[in-house]
Amino acid sequence: MAAVMIRGAGLIGSLVAEKLTNRGHKVIIVSRSPARFPERPGQVVIARDDVDAQRNALESCQAVINLEGKNIAAGVWTRKLKREILQSRLDSVAHLSSILRRVDNPALRILQASATGYYGDRGEEILTEDADPGTGFLADTCVEWETAALKSYKKNHFAIFRIAPVLSNKGGVFLVWRRIFRSFLGGRLGKGTQYVSWIHEHDMAEMLVHYALDFKSGIINATAPGPVTNAQLTDILASSMHRPAIFTVPQFVLNALPGDFGKDMLLHSVRAVPKRALADGFEFRFAAFESAVSDLA
Repeated sequence: MAAVMIRGAGLIGSLVAEKLTNRGHKVIIVSRSPARFPERPGQVVIARDDVDAQRNALESCQAVINLEGKNIAAGVWTRKLKREILQSRLDSVAHLSSILRRVDNPALRILQASATGYYGDRGEEILTEDADPGTGFLADTCVEWETAALKSYKKNHFAIFRIAPVLSNKGGVFLVWRRIFRSFLGGRLGKGTQYVSWIHEHDMAEMLVHYALDFKSGIINATAPGPVTNAQLTDILASSMHRPAIFTVPQFVLNALPGDFGKDMLLHSVRAVPKRALADGFEFRFAAFESAVSDLA
């Protein structure tokens, strides 16, 4: 198979690259800091500001996986940080699109990241890929992000992945949970009835590999089949880490966090399910939250 090019070499991208090379596929990684990558068989690293190298790589690639975007948990949501979060995503799509205009590769397909934040706060509603967007900063950001992709890429040549929070021991929300619960500070957030969508790092990487090798266009919820309420999440984490979870953070405290961070990130209820991925034959190793926590804790 031709190379797969990964733009954004963080937690997910690095794992996807590892899985692809282990299966004998060539991988080209685009990074802002290529020097930090050790040499690995089957992998080539090029600088993000080397446009010619990216164009040449895209001429021979079967797929490009675009995962770029500033971390939404990079700090308190000031107006400045919110602008940076949105702009980093729009700039990523624009940058890739500008290169693609000079690439002659009809076989190339694009796997574009988005997020389950697209759905906003939806209570107990089960959210498939057909659900309308919600409201709030994350939802508005995802709508603009996806709209930019729809305007920039050729129809039927790309898929959008609405990615749930990825559970991993290498970074992200699971490390925060583990630190809090092991410090005897675990507890429910607000009423605890809000749904949390999630996906284990293995399944997230495998899903991108699955579609890179057997591409299908459209919208795909990159989330495990078993979303949990915050109360269920709390009980499972407490049991797995052998700690009590007696605290409750009042809803008014979370609502008071700057920039709507508490409301959007901690109180919004997102019950997204992977209807499309399951229909396309993807098999989850970690479909239940208990199994994912057991693997990582």
